[in-house]
Amino acid sequence: MEKGVDVMKLQLALDTVDIKTALNIIGLTIQHIDIVEIGTPMIIEYGMEAIRTVKAKYPDLCVLADTKIMDAGAYEAKMAFDAGADIVTVMGVTHDETVVGAVESARNAGGEILVDMMCVHEMGSRAKELVTLGARYICVHTAVDIQSRSDPFQDLALVRKAVGSGNAAIAGGVSLQTVNRLLPYRPAIVIVGGAITGQVDMGLAASTIKKALSQIGGME
Repeated sequence: MEKGVDVMKLQLALDTVDIKTALNIIGLTIQHIDIVEIGTPMIIEYGMEAIRTVKAKYPDLCVLADTKIMDAGAYEAKMAFDAGADIVTVMGVTHDETVVGAVESARNAGGEILVDMMCVHEMGSRAKELVTLGARYICVHTAVDIQSRSDPFQDLALVRKAVGSGNAAIAGGVSLQTVNRLLPYRPAIVIVGGAITGQVDMGLAASTIKKALSQIGGME
């Protein structure tokens, strides 16, 4: 079986905060994160301004826009890339043509597409199709509404088998208590929200999780 990546990137998800708070949180955690996610609730509330403001303040930080595109892939992805996003998200259940359009905008902008696999039933076969269409990352995502009854690690195993760890990402259900479960898979991106932003010392939380990911990445 393919060896997992040695260095897993830590993505900090910012969802239900305002732009000022987001900037403050990034300032507290920037030494330990690789990607900051401007979450869907923030984009709904503040639009592309959230992306522009974060990128202007932290130009060297990789910014992901969680647009969850379902239609008009080229146009909507271009808006996010033009605002400063480095990675834009598309839903895996959408049409291939929508994915292709978003991928085209990503290539024109020098960016990448991450596909959110919520509600995808044929995880392995769809992951292969999406990578063939040009998607860079395939993200196993356990939605907030079902985290109490769903296990993202089972789906991660399917994605890893289908497209390899270098194309895999995971969101939902990852915390300091569960991070060791990543050992067999070692995906390229690990997305963490509340396990960092919900802590009193967010910098320490981010540092601890990043250190755990580094240790796992170095294991054989």
